[in-house]
Amino acid sequence: MPVIRTDFTNPDGWERLLQALLTPVGMRDAFQQSDDATDNYDRAVHYVGELDHDKYRGTRPGDVLAAAPAGHGLAYGHVYLADAVTFASDDLPLLGVDIDPEEERVEPFRVPALHVASVEANVHIANMFFSEFNGFDWDDRDLLVAGPGTDVWKEFERMDRYDEDEGDDEPE
Repeated sequence: MPVIRTDFTNPDGWERLLQALLTPVGMRDAFQQSDDATDNYDRAVHYVGELDHDKYRGTRPGDVLAAAPAGHGLAYGHVYLADAVTFASDDLPLLGVDIDPEEERVEPFRVPALHVASVEANVHIANMFFSEFNGFDWDDRDLLVAGPGTDVWKEFERMDRYDEDEGDDEPE
């Protein structure tokens, strides 16, 4: 899913957002043996990619919907907009825009950056539709955050290095 940068007035906010999307997060589960097991975590960057281009400056949900009419065989059913409201808040709430041509579209809604991984994982495995997150109570979620320097963070960095090394051997 694309995260489209629409506001270019806050470069520090954009960097904070990219860091949040890289941060390993998980949901606390009563059946978990430990909060520091890597398999309890995921990162939004596994599901989203950033579009950081000036041509998207000022893009609004209506612009996205007009550019993505139903029946055009899109590779995804929603996008996230990183706008001025996103960068003005500590939890960096992205504006989710439903463009799924197969379902009735819902009004755009906010998803805090650290919750994007959970949303995308649930959509990816068809546990929930994106539209079901509209009106979701994000404060009611018991989020685990593995920040820089934690064992989980270090393990994700190690896996990234391994993936990069493996990519070096691929034929061109």
